[in-house]
Amino acid sequence: MLFINDLSFAYTRSKILKSISLTIDNKDQIIALLGPNGAGKTTLLNVIANYYQKHTGHITREDYKVFMLPDMAYIPQDMTVNSCLRDFQELYQYFNRERAEQMLNYLNLDFSKKISDYSKGMKEQLHLVFALAQDVDYYLLDEPLAAVDPLTRDILIDLIKRYRRPKSVVIISTHLVQDMEDLFDEIVMINNGQVILYKTTEELTREYSGMDLDSIYKEVNRHVNAR
Repeated sequence: MLFINDLSFAYTRSKILKSISLTIDNKDQIIALLGPNGAGKTTLLNVIANYYQKHTGHITREDYKVFMLPDMAYIPQDMTVNSCLRDFQELYQYFNRERAEQMLNYLNLDFSKKISDYSKGMKEQLHLVFALAQDVDYYLLDEPLAAVDPLTRDILIDLIKRYRRPKSVVIISTHLVQDMEDLFDEIVMINNGQVILYKTTEELTREYSGMDLDSIYKEVNRHVNAR
């Protein structure tokens, strides 16, 4: 279980997160962390990952293992897929090489090819592969679906569904939710550094009958911004 109580975080005088309280049970679910740019999504993921430690409030992680996929390239461009497999096995305690190779073979990738020689879409897939190959309890994926074409997005979604560690929680920050009801089990919405909603997708679609997730997201944020 992830338990957050009255969590706040600030850069100098600028408060990014404001008294956030959130409890997430591990139910083998995929969670959308939704919010406009600047809402505090990335900061919240960094706090959960324990990268940002100078916060107020309380967070209980119950010794969970976590891997965060940032919204930028984290694998050196001059590495080959083979060298990534070798180095990740040395550097990351929970790296599962067998599962990484399964994903790479599923994508039919050339292990001897350099990262720099792949297209932008293929690089996105590679970065996700090496994130999902970690045997962790929580995967924190920061905007993995942004700036990719629809075909690449479908491949990334398939990887997340098919290859994440069983009985794990995936939290995906995004502002792109059109046609995503089938991916997300739960929805957390954040706006202006505050959690404004946390419900299951089923609860939301029942409450906002006849509306898709994208429309619900816009409607909820409209009400918040009108206050």
